[in-house]
Amino acid sequence: MKKSLLYTAAASVLLVPLAACNSAETGNDGNGGNSTDTVTVWTYPVHEEYESELKESIAEFEDANPDIKIEYEILSWAEGEQKFDIALNTGSPPDLYFGKALGKYKETQLLVELDDKLNIDLADYDDVALDHMRIEGSLYGLPLYQYLHVWGGNKALLEEYGIDYEKIQNEGWTWDEFYELANIGEQTNDNGDRQYGFVFQGVDEELLDHLARNNGLPYRMTEDGIAWTDERILEAMEFIIKLREEGIMPNETAAIDAAKRNEMFYNHQALIYGRAIPYSEPSAEKRNEDIRNGDIDGEEIEFVLLPTPHNEGQEEVARGGAEGYLLFTQKGATEEHIGNSVKVLEHLAGADAIGQASSALALPIVHKQAAADYDLPLSELNERAAQRLAGKVLPPNNINSELAAKDDMFNTQVVVPTFQALMNGETTPEQALEKFKTEAESAQFKP
Repeated sequence: MKKSLLYTAAASVLLVPLAACNSAETGNDGNGGNSTDTVTVWTYPVHEEYESELKESIAEFEDANPDIKIEYEILSWAEGEQKFDIALNTGSPPDLYFGKALGKYKETQLLVELDDKLNIDLADYDDVALDHMRIEGSLYGLPLYQYLHVWGGNKALLEEYGIDYEKIQNEGWTWDEFYELANIGEQTNDNGDRQYGFVFQGVDEELLDHLARNNGLPYRMTEDGIAWTDERILEAMEFIIKLREEGIMPNETAAIDAAKRNEMFYNHQALIYGRAIPYSEPSAEKRNEDIRNGDIDGEEIEFVLLPTPHNEGQEEVARGGAEGYLLFTQKGATEEHIGNSVKVLEHLAGADAIGQASSALALPIVHKQAAADYDLPLSELNERAAQRLAGKVLPPNNINSELAAKDDMFNTQVVVPTFQALMNGETTPEQALEKFKTEAESAQFKP
């Protein structure tokens, strides 16, 4: 029988920063030798019960390896990355850090390549998840989970309008098919409130990113430079404006954040919405339970996991990636200590750890044994849809760290403000494209 884990509203942990700090028993000598070796781990509140699971996992490891002690710290999502960057830049990172494999980490020469150090069979891990822990072909970490960004639908409304959501889950859909169906949802709901066919947060550029990926632009930056400079990104922007101008999306989309997006979905003001995650289903069910118990007011809702539509003739792409534990070293660290750190890494990103985290977060399980041992808190239809979409996640963009930094800067300095101006009606798709073209040719963004 598979293990099934139940947690309360764990999905919000991915979005809302939490602060926590603790540590296991501290050893004596981080550099090995005859004394106990201490391996330091910095991580995050991956889900609501993660720290308690981590404590149990550490105790299990230390019982089996009495010469190794693990000291851990739970960082806050809000400040943890900055704290880690400071430690890394001063040459004193922890041995293991939970995060993404980034080129800037490799540039410090403190990130440790794992290809010749692991004692496990990498064939047990999902290939795409492993790829997201690689930089320029070399492996620097092991994944704990594969995150997945999806769209969602209101099951009752989808069924009321005769929309075959199972077919969409199984086969995907085009922009034109999405437009036709979302157009049905633009009306007044049973409470007398305005109901929209589609609601998406507009305070960031994520909607444009979702549609660009599904219009032949899988990556914004390539080795040749910024790719968002042709008709494909223009088509994506024109499609978004069409949805807004025809009332399928709210006119005030530019001001809608994640909390407002969720509120509108729960209030039955959205037939389809984004961005969602697979855990949106158990999160909605927890809310339904609170309504039934009289703890909150509201109307129950069922979540249907949907893919992002793709433009006709283009490949369907899902937005996602992997996060896990990365191995770092410090000045004077011995090979024995590095080897002990590898043992801890393999344990903290092993089958049980992956199964527990994936089950808690309702994310596709990236380890064969974990997939056999653990269940996801999803309906059969939504789990099947999530697994299909996991296979649509692109490999990481293998541009070098310099180009990655330019891509981040282009997104922050150009894309986000330009898209906000577009959603506010202050510029047109054509003008936005010209802005992208002009900035892409500037020295600060060219390869």
